[in-house]
Amino acid sequence: MQGDFSRVTFDAARRFSAVLAQQGRVQLDADINEQTAILLHHLRTLAADLFGPAAFPAPADGSSAGGFAVSLGTDNTLTVGAGRMYVDGILCECPTGGTDYWSQPDGHLDPTRDADKALPHGTSLVYLRVWERLVTAADVPAIREVALGALGPDTAVRTKVVWQLDWMPLTEEFFREGVIPVSFLREQITQRFGPRPRLEAKAQEPQTEDGTGALPPGPGYRGPENQLYRVEIHRGGTAGTATFKWSRENGSVVLPVLAVNGSVVEVGTLGRDSGLGVESGDMVELVDDAVTCRTAADADPGDATAPDRNRLYRVADVDHAARHVYLDAYPAGDQEGQGAGTDPALHPVLRRWDHRPPEQQPADTADQEDQAKNAQDSAGAVPVAEGTWLPLEDGIAVRFSAGEDHAKPRRYRSGDYWLIPARVVTGDVEWPTDPQGNPVPGEPHGVDYHYAPLAVVKPVDKDTLEVKDMRTPFPQPRPPKPDQA
Repeated sequence: MQGDFSRVTFDAARRFSAVLAQQGRVQLDADINEQTAILLHHLRTLAADLFGPAAFPAPADGSSAGGFAVSLGTDNTLTVGAGRMYVDGILCECPTGGTDYWSQPDGHLDPTRDADKALPHGTSLVYLRVWERLVTAADVPAIREVALGALGPDTAVRTKVVWQLDWMPLTEEFFREGVIPVSFLREQITQRFGPRPRLEAKAQEPQTEDGTGALPPGPGYRGPENQLYRVEIHRGGTAGTATFKWSRENGSVVLPVLAVNGSVVEVGTLGRDSGLGVESGDMVELVDDAVTCRTAADADPGDATAPDRNRLYRVADVDHAARHVYLDAYPAGDQEGQGAGTDPALHPVLRRWDHRPPEQQPADTADQEDQAKNAQDSAGAVPVAEGTWLPLEDGIAVRFSAGEDHAKPRRYRSGDYWLIPARVVTGDVEWPTDPQGNPVPGEPHGVDYHYAPLAVVKPVDKDTLEVKDMRTPFPQPRPPKPDQA
């Protein structure tokens, strides 16, 4: 979640049941957010224990097929019915009237542009992909309290459950005796994106020899403020193909886009202050609802159907009076961006990232022998290099762990991220360590995806497909009959 948080503290392994406020104590965003996470964890675990990993409430009177029932519409277009479904305890709701594959609320698919994603005339498993995204006032203006003024202080953000209808081709392996559809689906996704990447972080000792005779800076984290660093995978793939970007503000610095004219982007505000805005030399990403949602596609990064990531731009100049941001390239020429920023209904924003090209690296990393590995690729992100400590800034460094089996390299998924709190008072980062004090590699902190099979679609003849329901129902209580009242 790319919010302006001090840190994220919820950990299910600690088995906390509540956060209790004390009188006269400091109230922190992390405490309130942890209480929300604890409650959601309990509720969703209970629902999953009662209903299973994926189930829908089946009407006791059989009046409808229930939520997310799959059928085929015109030209064999996938259609799902209105209703509810629980995926790992997460409530998913399809609106009244249902929807189809191309019109699903958070799919942002185009039959012309995405023709290769249309359901083929073959045997396929139709499924639901579920995850959560952050929603701010830039996405839903109604969140903002207008009494605070158009450029007044920001308030709380929201999370939103996103469900997306998708499909994968099936082989005879699925129809073997004993195969459980939900387990099969999740195993296929795990194989596609496995083994998972791992990252470790530390506040490293500075180089003692700088050639100037000056005293080296102090050890550990040397930043002037507490920060929540975010390291996020930009383009998926394996080491050497995958790229990443990082932010000292958890990627929360966003400027709402009003218009894009050539390389000039007009924004609604340039930020609350210089530290939460953009300046010349900053790296920015032009994103909107469509870019965010399309990133979640399950295609292997090497496939032609893999999600494209729009490039990052360098800010060439900023006109503060006109609120114009001048980029180093024309977004209209970015084939991967798919027109991001041109449709106000998709709530486009400029998101700031804090990495720099090699010539703009901070002084304390200029002599690192692995600086070449930080050179930016054509999309403006940093190539992933495994087994090497990569300096970020102010003494903070990260290392991507190499896979144990060279025949099965770690696979990085676009959107994977790690959060690294850095604290001035300790001069260190908050990261798990082993008994010897060495940082422990960890899998991404998100995005967490959840999956539910909906139906199998099989060809009957060259023109006809049939649908077999794969959902798991749980019965709702039957209302009493009048003679039982």
